[in-house]
This record gives sequence, C-alpha cells and structure tokens, in this order.
Amino acid sequence: MLAELLNVPVALIRRWHRGKLLLANQEVRRLPYFDVPEVAVAQRLAQLLHAGLSPQNIEKKLADLARLLPAVHRPLLDPAVIVHGPSILVRQGEGLIEVGGQLRFDFEGGARPASASGQDVGPQPPAAQAVGVLRSVEAVSASAEQMRSLAAEAEEAGRLSEAADLYRAAMAAAGPDPEGCFQLAELLYRQGDLNGARERYYVAIELDEDYVEARANLGCVLAETGQGELAIAAFEGALHYHPNYADAHYHLARTLDDLGHRLSAEGHWRKFLALAPDSPWAAEATERLDR
Repeated sequence: MLAELLNVPVALIRRWHRGKLLLANQEVRRLPYFDVPEVAVAQRLAQLLHAGLSPQNIEKKLADLARLLPAVHRPLLDPAVIVHGPSILVRQGEGLIEVGGQLRFDFEGGARPASASGQDVGPQPPAAQAVGVLRSVEAVSASAEQMRSLAAEAEEAGRLSEAADLYRAAMAAAGPDPEGCFQLAELLYRQGDLNGARERYYVAIELDEDYVEARANLGCVLAETGQGELAIAAFEGALHYHPNYADAHYHLARTLDDLGHRLSAEGHWRKFLALAPDSPWAAEATERLDR
C-alpha cells in the first residue's frame, strides 16, 4: 500500500525497512506497519528517488546527514531539514548547508550533485559486479548473507533473473528460510513465472505457517491463475492469523465478488474500508459496494 501511494517499487520499501531508513511502529506476523511520521519520511525518500538519485546515493546522503546532525534521532522529520530536488539541505540561522558541508544561498543557485539532465551522476556499481564477485575465488566461501545482499542489489538494479539465482544460491548454502522463499517468489512473479512463484509461497508458508503476507500473495497468484476457491482459502488463512490485515480483506472481497459471492464479499469490502479508508484502493471498494 505504501509503495503504491509513493509510486515506488515494493522492493525499495523493503530495502528502506531492512536498512532502518523506515521504522515500523509495529510488526504483526512479519508484516510491518508504518505510522504517519514514517509515511512522511517515506515521502521524502521517494522525492529524492524521483529526483534521480539512486538508492545507494540516497543512503550515502542520509549517512552524511546523520553525521551533520548527530543529536537528531530522525533527521528527515526535522523541520530544519529540507529536501529540494536531489539535494538535502539543512537550515542553520539564515543560511542553508548541504549535507556535504557546502553553503547554499538559495534553492536555485549553487552546484547540485546531478548532471545537466537532472540525473544522478554519483558512483554506481558496475552492472556485472554481483556476477563478478560470484565468479571470483572469494565467492566460493561467500556467506549466505553476502549472497542475499548481492541479490538485493541485483533486484534493485532490475536484474531479476540474476537476483533469483543469488537467492537460490543463498538458500542452497544455508538452507531454505521463509524470508528467502518469499523474496524468491516475488522475483519469480515479477518475471511472469506464476507457477514458480506459487510453489515458493507455499514453501514459505510451510516453513512459517503464520507468514501472513506470503499467504495473501499466494492468494493473489492463485486468483490470477484461475484457482479462485484456493485463493479464497489462502486469504482466509491470512485473516485467521491476522484478522485486521486490510490487504487480505481487499483481495478476498475482490475474489469473492468476481466469483459471484456478493453477500460474502460485502462484509470484507466494509471491513477493508474501516481498516484503510485512505488506501489507494478505497475508491474501488466504495464503487463495488455501490453496485
């Protein structure tokens, strides 16, 4: 839901959460929930991304910002911190300072860490970096955690097949784990391999029966492949472990509606609207109820 609100990939929300750039105010059965201040932080991160910065350069700028404001717990919530295009500025007195320490007199003047086209020109990892590492002698003893890190980098760079192979290698080295299976399922789905994604979601649930997001995503894949009744069971399973999971109510209501079970769907549409009235999917729920 947060990814759709910000128009950023879900994988990037996961990266920001893993890297502590976004802090969940609670986690229910592996599912993170973000409160209003964290949504504001996410909006600023997305603003930097849409201005052309890579995820790596965003993280570098935030590390510089943390060094500049060591006493501030959440710098992106500080009113003195201003995000302008690809720049993070800090107001000090009457002036503005870039996180690198350069003084800025106005928003339009001064050098910006971008090219004339507005695209980020900071250091980028070479496209074949992950492959090169795995082919090196050191890769023989690379830890599963290192391979997961390389997989995440490949995924964010759009190299989905490479990322999937790295996740497989990590689990071959350390054994399957629910999170690894879930991430691999997501990648397979994005590559159009619905059957592969379905099986990996099943494995994630077998390893952790209350992995509610895996159950909900499994339901979506089953619905997409025409297995509506199995999809309903998957969504109901997610709601068994987490009754207030808004996404599961939405997808269950939609599947019931599409299968003609209108009365059963109505209760889940209403529950979804009660849980997430400001969701980007609220308009669809209202329209379905009106019908």
